[in-house]
Amino acid sequence: MIAHRVSARRLTQLLGNWRGEGHGYLELASSIELLVRDGAVVPGAALPAERPLAEELGLSRTTVSASYQRLRETGVALTRQGSGTVIRAPRPAAGETPAAGQQFALDLSAACPEPWSGLQELGAQAFAQHPDTFLTTGYDTLGRSELREAIAARYTARGLATSPGQIMVTLGAQHAIFLIARTLLSRGDRSLIESPSYPHAREALAATGALVAELPVGLHGHDAVAVIETVRRTSPRLSYLIPDHHNPTGLSMPSELRTQLLTELSAQGGYVVVDETTAELTLSERRSVLPFAASAAHAHEEDRVLTVGSLGKTVWGGLRIGWIRASPEMIARLEVSRRIGDLGTGSWEQVLAALALERYDEILEYRTRSLTARHRLLTEQVAALLPDWRLSHAEGGACVWADLGAQRSSALSRECARLGLQLTPGPRFGSPGVFERFVRLPFSASEDDLVASVRVLEQAWTAEPREGALQVHEDAVI
Repeated sequence: MIAHRVSARRLTQLLGNWRGEGHGYLELASSIELLVRDGAVVPGAALPAERPLAEELGLSRTTVSASYQRLRETGVALTRQGSGTVIRAPRPAAGETPAAGQQFALDLSAACPEPWSGLQELGAQAFAQHPDTFLTTGYDTLGRSELREAIAARYTARGLATSPGQIMVTLGAQHAIFLIARTLLSRGDRSLIESPSYPHAREALAATGALVAELPVGLHGHDAVAVIETVRRTSPRLSYLIPDHHNPTGLSMPSELRTQLLTELSAQGGYVVVDETTAELTLSERRSVLPFAASAAHAHEEDRVLTVGSLGKTVWGGLRIGWIRASPEMIARLEVSRRIGDLGTGSWEQVLAALALERYDEILEYRTRSLTARHRLLTEQVAALLPDWRLSHAEGGACVWADLGAQRSSALSRECARLGLQLTPGPRFGSPGVFERFVRLPFSASEDDLVASVRVLEQAWTAEPREGALQVHEDAVI
């Protein structure tokens, strides 16, 4: 069963600036392997035939053939009769779990901090205070009333009056984004996303068959004139924005642009998905961040905003609790759509989430101190070892956007993988082939790992081209 066939043109777009100065067939194989590792080419996908790919890349067919053979030798692909060269799912060795043998010594692919240290205590508290949870069926497509009340109360405290009827609890933010896109977009609709941005949000928009336009975000933020011009030209039915502590730049949208942008999008009849999963992860000091929907000048504008939140980056990535804030009518519509795809959010996880929200200010204070120190360390290390790189001036979140000064992002990621550091190349955060001079650098890892990672980055940046192969690793960019 073939998931789909990747065309020669599409693969060429995804590869971007893959050529280095080493052996062409090895670099091509490693670049395809990198796409597999980052989820841009999925297991079961059939690669294009050798001849059309060679023509599209401007290579000899012998080079492409040797590259495909390399992919088969390293277990990335296999030959399937009638289908050609097909990407295979990684298989664990005997006695290993699926994740074993696929780990890197260092990881800069995930912009997600370690679990909050109070989780064990919360678990014990939940068992002691809520044993009745295990008497229920555990199926819940809308959310437990006490958790919805807690989430609504937090929005209200932050300056946006919210009722529990405006909240749906989801299986994390990514689930929320896909649910909204599936509900509101149809094939051929126009959608809009910042560029660069969270890769899985782009995938959610594209999966509906919608056309995806881009709103540029530079190293120093948004160009207000260009933003409004793009919106007027696009007239999107659905826009996806990260206005606070944007992923991957860490920047925030100016307040005056928020109001103008929301007014413009609402006037066109479009909806806005606002991802606020990192909105309360501030640097230097704790401060209240006004929710984007509060920028609405009129009630009908606010009703066009669907806000997504999550505990994944504040409490623990393994606590799969997210939410959507929208009008009660939209929440009802989303619940109907949701029943087609899943049976709801687990009750036990919701109990833990409600208890975590009781201590949320304490958790955020801890995250602020930790991430501020790590951000400072990362920027100091990069300035010392890679002085020609330019970093975005992050105001919050868990990552910065680095301008390398050269079109080498994919090559850098390949060399880092050889040296034991997992690094997602810049093109993963935009249209295929773009952002080759950029890379996302999370500062959510431990301080020791950050120091070691920057040393590997320096070594990879100055390394001579080598023949080494990448390790296959399926992962999601977070």
